[in-house]
Amino acid sequence: MKQKTLLLFVFTLLLNVVIYAQNQRKPLQIADQFALNLTATNQYLHNSEAGVVYTKTFTNKGSAYIKLHINSFDLSPGDFVRVSSRNGEEYIYSEKGKIVGEHKEMISEFWTGTIWSDQITIALHSKGNSKNHYGFNIDRVAYGHSQKRINKTIEKLDSGNSQESICSVDNKEAIVCYDGTEMGRKAKAVCRLLIGGGGLCTGWLLGCDGNVMTNNHCIGSASDANNTDFLFNYQYDNCAGTVNATSDLQATSSTFIQTDATLDFTLVKLPVNPTTIYGYLSLSSNIASVGERIYIPQHPGGRRKEIAVNTDVGADANGFAMVTGVGGGGARVTYQCDTEGGSSGSPVIRYSDNLVVAIHNTGGCPNGSNGRSDEMIAAIASNMPPCGVDDENPSAPFVTAIVNTIQSIDEATNCSYQDIDLTVRIATVASQNADVTLSVTGGTATDVNDFELITSNITFLAGDDTNKTATLRIYNDAFVEGDENIIISLALNANGGDAQLGTITEFNLTILDDDYNPNIGGLTTFYSNDFEGDLADFTITGNGTSNFAIGNAATANSAYFETSSNTSNFAFVNDDTCNCTMDDERITITSSFDFSTVSQAFVSFDFTLNDTNDAYDNDAYLQVSTDNGTNWTNIGPEFEVANWETKVVDLSAYAGQSNVLISFLFSDQGNWAYGLAIDNLLVTGLGNAAIQSIVNTGSATALSLENSGTINAYDTTSGNIMTAITNSDDSDFGCTSIEVSRAGNSAQTYNGSVAPALVLDKTFTITPATNNPSSNNTTAFYFTEAELQGWETVTGNTRNNLGILKNDGTNTENVSSTLTAFGSGFKLEGSFTSGINGTYYFGDINVLATNDFNFNNGFSIYPNPVTNELNITFNKSNTLTNVSIHNMLGQVIFTKEISSKNDLKINTSNLSNGMYFITINTETTNQTIKFLKK
Repeated sequence: MKQKTLLLFVFTLLLNVVIYAQNQRKPLQIADQFALNLTATNQYLHNSEAGVVYTKTFTNKGSAYIKLHINSFDLSPGDFVRVSSRNGEEYIYSEKGKIVGEHKEMISEFWTGTIWSDQITIALHSKGNSKNHYGFNIDRVAYGHSQKRINKTIEKLDSGNSQESICSVDNKEAIVCYDGTEMGRKAKAVCRLLIGGGGLCTGWLLGCDGNVMTNNHCIGSASDANNTDFLFNYQYDNCAGTVNATSDLQATSSTFIQTDATLDFTLVKLPVNPTTIYGYLSLSSNIASVGERIYIPQHPGGRRKEIAVNTDVGADANGFAMVTGVGGGGARVTYQCDTEGGSSGSPVIRYSDNLVVAIHNTGGCPNGSNGRSDEMIAAIASNMPPCGVDDENPSAPFVTAIVNTIQSIDEATNCSYQDIDLTVRIATVASQNADVTLSVTGGTATDVNDFELITSNITFLAGDDTNKTATLRIYNDAFVEGDENIIISLALNANGGDAQLGTITEFNLTILDDDYNPNIGGLTTFYSNDFEGDLADFTITGNGTSNFAIGNAATANSAYFETSSNTSNFAFVNDDTCNCTMDDERITITSSFDFSTVSQAFVSFDFTLNDTNDAYDNDAYLQVSTDNGTNWTNIGPEFEVANWETKVVDLSAYAGQSNVLISFLFSDQGNWAYGLAIDNLLVTGLGNAAIQSIVNTGSATALSLENSGTINAYDTTSGNIMTAITNSDDSDFGCTSIEVSRAGNSAQTYNGSVAPALVLDKTFTITPATNNPSSNNTTAFYFTEAELQGWETVTGNTRNNLGILKNDGTNTENVSSTLTAFGSGFKLEGSFTSGINGTYYFGDINVLATNDFNFNNGFSIYPNPVTNELNITFNKSNTLTNVSIHNMLGQVIFTKEISSKNDLKINTSNLSNGMYFITINTETTNQTIKFLKK
């Protein structure tokens, strides 16, 4: 019998108290870490050929980043390890491992660099002679949490105890809101720290020699210092907090200088000195006084930099945060300034002189610091870096580029453009006029085609410090080509005054490729369940005396299984209450899913899982079966501990399959464990875009087609795909309109044609602003099954013989085509040499190839069908020479010279009934027309 004893309860209670007491004295953890035992030694030692001798890929869908912990590393000179992602990020390690600190030492136990991807690959490259070197070993992997999950973690920490750090209303703001102020300038010295596999804190440059200060509980050892990322300029570029700035990873290691657990500070030195870029902060030798205004720049929750300036609790008369308490030696400096997990290590800065008066380390409202500036000065003593004490580092009239509205830009729609404001700021007034020139200095976007810099010169008059605005115009080119960037640089003519360029002298903007892609279609919801009903849709199995059931917190909760934050019903299994064997508890959606029509599939759900990974361990997985439940496959790792978190699982590996079962598995591993609860289950898929099948002359799309590339035309109301036009020779068609000009699921005559020589009901009309009738292009047209099937039924023809005829009102061009499947529909593609202008018709290629539908050279025949006499008509500009008639085998069965009007009447009475071709020749051209004898 598995038993939980009173002793365990007391121990757990004491452990919780200890964790609670220490909760504010350790870095915020933002990664799941898993133990590994991987080695490249065998492959490395026994390889004699040059190349990659070991490779391993790590994937965790949805992770913000992945890091590996190497516990030993030894390579022969010339060999190296590459850790990389699909997006091009990579880190290289060789010989003894990672180079760290200002002295460029090498360490063999380290965390690999942070790669912001949910998949990384480690590869060992060898020259084929290991020379008794042993390779490397991996003992841990860290999967970084998404910002959404980090926020939920912080919310749980705050709601789980009274030591919240946000005092009433959260008054923090994006730091960019203070650009151009001294507070904003000082905050540039603040950076985000990622310690080891997943510890988050805040640090800041102390003094002008490249030193960084943070808490002892963030970086507590030389090992921590060797494995910390120092990320500067991690902030937003607009005050709304919606546009990201370009962050700057200055270092992935540092030299450990000094730490103090009592005052909770650590001083390290970076291998580079970024103070010329970001400035620095300095400690105040004067003790802070109660009532003095303060502000705290920080990275709360590891988010982009924010600043706490105002507060609605414990504020001064103007609503600003202030010091609320200062004790004697070792006492806390306290304040009601909002902070969060991840803010640990932030500088508490006095507003009047912009000097640091404390280093933030705990919450509690009042929040506070154990490290007062005068005490830290005394403790650091001879290790104090230059400029580290009482250096206010006053500002100058720096001219800087501030993206005040947007950094990543969605392309304009249709043939229009959008104007983006670029703000240029001067920190203080200048003594003389400051003339600023803006110019495009780099990027992948094409000037004039993708964008145009409308404003190239602005001036700050002497004594004027108001912001100036330049205009950047973004055009929509409609090409699916990926994101592109633009770099616009500032140059300054100070005219002999004191103005100077600041540290940020470039706008680096990204044009997001939001152009229509028919391969990313609409969302299909296959299944949803909020568990407010019953479990009729599910198959429940298990070994326990109770299995998965529906209930609420009142029925599901027990001493060691808590679900109270969900006030609705949900599905759950509770091993804590059961105290029975629950090693195979499964809840399966009974009906299988058909993912054959989608390219991506997902399962999302809310869940709660209690787990301690000890003697009371339990596991939970999402599983998939494609053989009706005989075998089940885990999708992703086991569920992490969660309190009603949303989890999204990627099932795209099963896209295209038609028999997919989905289930949840809970196992108590033979222990007296906890439980699992599930709510808001949703199964979705993404397929190809739907096909436009109705006339849309009122909602057709107009797209810019000004150079080579492919544009996808869609209905602007429904989003349904119509055509894809590939401009092959850089022709400028300008703003091009595309529409379905006729629709239906049958067949129609064209210029008097009769069955079976009929065309599809559906036609397309393309109208460019500029014709370019000799240009080359390849155009694809999209059809539904019903549209093609209807034409086949009426004509008896086959879709595999479809050709395309383009009629621009003056000339025609008919081409062969290629038919391919597109989801449940089809794509018909042909190449043209006469531009894109015209209406497009679709019929049997054997008919189109005879120009049966082409009457634009001035010829026609009647009647058609014919019985005894076929008449030829033509305009006066043509001089006929002869005619000939061919049968369906291509054999010439009749010829006649044309010398008078009487020769324009052809006796057909002797012809057998059937289909024939008549070819009419002139001195300069000829034309073949199909006719029917009956």
